[in-house]
Amino acid sequence: MNLDVIFSASEVTSAGVSGKTVVVIDVLRATSVMVTALNNGASRVIPVLSPEEAFEYKSSHDGEIILVGERNASAIEGFDYGNSPLDMVPSVVKDRTLVMTTTNGTRAIRAAKDASELFIASFLNSEATTRILKQTEDVVLIASGSGGSFTMEDTLCAGYMIELLNSFAGISLKLTDAAVAANQLFADVRDDLHKLAALGNHYRLLKSKGLDEDIRYCFLRDCIDLVCMRENGAIVSPKRQSV
Repeated sequence: MNLDVIFSASEVTSAGVSGKTVVVIDVLRATSVMVTALNNGASRVIPVLSPEEAFEYKSSHDGEIILVGERNASAIEGFDYGNSPLDMVPSVVKDRTLVMTTTNGTRAIRAAKDASELFIASFLNSEATTRILKQTEDVVLIASGSGGSFTMEDTLCAGYMIELLNSFAGISLKLTDAAVAANQLFADVRDDLHKLAALGNHYRLLKSKGLDEDIRYCFLRDCIDLVCMRENGAIVSPKRQSV
């Protein structure tokens, strides 16, 4: 398996992802929200780039639709919910479509439109996601970052996923330098991810807004056994659809 890591949404190019299997990671908090919502019964997540696009989608589609998202970690006026995974409880999301826009995660998803397959991952479902990647030849992990720049938490999650892939029997990984760096960063702090992640700007921004419980939840490893993937422009869970 050839494996690369891209360190921010702004670094994604068509050439870097075209024809490859891509995993988008945005630990704090977009992909953690998506994974949680789908696990709790949401029918699908529609990633959009702007609030205006979200409002337009809702006005032009029937069905149970809720608007979810943030700008710079703050709720968007007129949206039903912000970007907290703790809000994505079954009574809110079951059988509903989420239309979602965030500063970084949904941007990374759209930037990777030319990927042959696209998955959504966070610490919450890393193991489930890596299991489905085992037979894949070319994988790119996108650590969405923040404001067009590198973030600790997304890179740590990418490093964790590389470690999981390394643990599977019969897989030989060919890592780019970026993938080696992400894996080593995780290995250096595996027993206390918060110690390093807490030095990051986005982590500190969420702390300053009193979102400690969101942070704690988003760093839970493999508590959700769910694969989330792109299908016809939406993020869905095949497992959820088969229930």
